[in-house]
Formats: sequence, structure tokens, C-alpha cells
Amino acid sequence: MTPNTDYIPIFMRVFLGTIFLSLATTTVGQHFDTVRLEKNTIILGAFNDEKIIAEGNRLLDSGMVQEAIEKYTTVVELSPMNVEAISRRAFAYLQIDNYSNSLNDYDIALEIDSTDYANLSNRALVKWYLKQYDDALVDCNKSLKYNPNYAYAYFHKGHCEYTLGNYREAINCYSKAIELDSTITRAFYNRGVAKFEADDISGACADWKIARELGHKMADSVLKKYCK
Repeated sequence: MTPNTDYIPIFMRVFLGTIFLSLATTTVGQHFDTVRLEKNTIILGAFNDEKIIAEGNRLLDSGMVQEAIEKYTTVVELSPMNVEAISRRAFAYLQIDNYSNSLNDYDIALEIDSTDYANLSNRALVKWYLKQYDDALVDCNKSLKYNPNYAYAYFHKGHCEYTLGNYREAINCYSKAIELDSTITRAFYNRGVAKFEADDISGACADWKIARELGHKMADSVLKKYCK
């Protein structure tokens, strides 16, 4: 049975939209790209940037975000052209919702290497959180220009298109992300949300079933509520 359309669109945008937005940051962390400028290893006494970055990564993976930021900052202060340290700090700031600092670091990293498709895609996500949707789309498209097969650029572009009300475009973006990397369970779930908004209820339910099979926690609740 088709849900009451006077209620569901608002629910989907606030409840479901919030869910897939919050999951987007996890995606970046789990799939942080390795495309970077060659790192300048600077040895000043006991200082070694690669070792300190590795320690920051370990802290970040353990949920010790502020401690990780301190490690990355140590590297940036002594090696200001180290794109990896700047990029990792940008992502760490994103984890604690410090979007202004995250955006600033991504801007700096992209001034050093404007072709870094991972940083372009990640900056798009930050801009999306800041509700700079059009600018975020520009970054997604730039990312895809440098790497047409980067699944997460399509994934983040899907968020932008969805938020702008372009549900068919969002569906296409999530589909492309899935085509390139079928392990992105959130893409199935989010595509289901976009299909729901586009009045494709059966398609939405089909995607949510796949997402549930792949372990997406919220998929089961929406299936029970909207896919009788």
C-alpha cells in the first residue's frame, strides 16, 4: 500500500535523509584514497612525518580524534607541503563536525594538488554538510574528471542531487557508485530513499532488501514500515 504522501516526504527527508548523511562520513574514513603527492620526509632530530602520520591514523581509527589532529598538526607545522597530513587532518575535523576547519584544510591540500580526486570528493562532502550544494556538485564533477571510476565521487554526488530534489539524478549517481563498487551498502540504501521520493516504491523496497542483506542496520525498519 502506498504510504500517506502528506506525511512520508517530510519523514523521509528528515529521518532517512539524516541517516544516510551521517553514514556518508563513515564512508570517507573507510575508503580514504591513497592518491597523494609524494610526501617529503623531513628528518629534524627525531622527527619523521611518515611515522607521526601513521600514529595519527592509528589514533583516528581508535576514535581518538583530537589526539590524531594533534599528530597531523605536528607534521603540518614542520612540513607544510605534506598533503597527506593536511588531508588526514581535514578528515579528522570532519569526524567531529568541525566543517570550517575541515574545509580550510581541504582547500589548502587542493592548492598544492588540484587534481587530487579523493580530496575533491571529500571536500564536496564537507560543502554538502555546509549546505553549499551547488559548489559540492562542482567538486564532485571535478573529481570525476580526474578519475571517472571513483565510486565515492558518485556516492557524494548522489547526496547533492538528492538534497536538491533531483531524485532521478541521485538514483543514477548511486547506481553508478554501486556499479563501480558493489560493497557500498549505503548506496543501495540511499538509492532506495531516492526511489521512494521518485514514487518508485517497489524499487525502493528492492534496494532496501539488498541493503538489509548486506548488513545496513536501518534497512530492516523501513522495510517493515513501508514494504508490506
